[in-house]
Amino acid sequence: MALVLREQLLGTSAPMAQLRERVKEAASEESPVLIEGERGTGRERVARLLHEIGPRKNHDFVRVDPDEDDEPPRVDDQLVRANGGTLLVKEIAHVGRGPQRKLLRAIKRGPGRERDRGTSEFCDVRVIAATGVDLQRAVADELFDQELYERLGALRITLPPLRRRSEDVPLLLEHFGRTESREIGGDKLQFAPRSVDKLVAYSWPGNVAELRDVVRRLCLRKRRGQVELSDVEAILPPVEERVPVEQLSFEEMVRAKIRALLQRMEGYPIEDLYEEVISRVERPLIELVLERTGNNQLKAAEILGLNRNTLRKKIADRNVAVSEPPPARKK
Repeated sequence: MALVLREQLLGTSAPMAQLRERVKEAASEESPVLIEGERGTGRERVARLLHEIGPRKNHDFVRVDPDEDDEPPRVDDQLVRANGGTLLVKEIAHVGRGPQRKLLRAIKRGPGRERDRGTSEFCDVRVIAATGVDLQRAVADELFDQELYERLGALRITLPPLRRRSEDVPLLLEHFGRTESREIGGDKLQFAPRSVDKLVAYSWPGNVAELRDVVRRLCLRKRRGQVELSDVEAILPPVEERVPVEQLSFEEMVRAKIRALLQRMEGYPIEDLYEEVISRVERPLIELVLERTGNNQLKAAEILGLNRNTLRKKIADRNVAVSEPPPARKK
């Protein structure tokens, strides 16, 4: 087990040593687990490890991601599929209140029990939830069930971001330099000392997933020879001003979307990009705030920090659908 953990959770830093020990302890448990960490830190990898080295390894591992699925997943169906095994719910904060209640019922009834006769609810499932946001805040905002949060939080695993274990970057570069090169049919990637220093100093907002992507792009760029500092500087995105930790996930999500958009548009004429990006962000922002305020434009303007007339103009310019509030009842 120790060898598997070292191979799957690479790193010699103290945070990674503590993580491997925590995963080892949690694998033998049957209680639900909450895996906390930013995107790209390897939440799903840890969940799979818990399954593969635990007592349910000979049964199914079922993965549900509300952010990726085209339609909201039916938790009942996933519990049935995962019977005897493990159910991973990624981005648990984005699961609706109905599915949350179903997960809570399954957890409260406990693992090791089959479904009740005449129902579709399987209970012999270990539930693992992953989140990149503060669930306690979601509970305070009445967006997440408090009892479910308490049940999941009884056993939690927090994954360290890569910027807090920069001493592991050279080892990860060596690992991905070998595996990514092999995948594209090239030689193992070698890094010049200055290029390693540059990569170690980078803040890695996308964590290990971003590092792997950067190494793959370097493999495609440098099929032979050594990766020099200039190669890294040509690929590594510029480090912009620091943002608070709690905003990193959202900030990097927006940056990744814009970067992908620019890559898709490469070779084509680009016009009005600023207006296009702003409109895509501004419209759903206004719609969601209006929804939260029951279409009260005065309250929405206060929340957004806008003048009411400015908000009205943006609603018209962005073609935001606004429902008229129901007429007041006559007494």
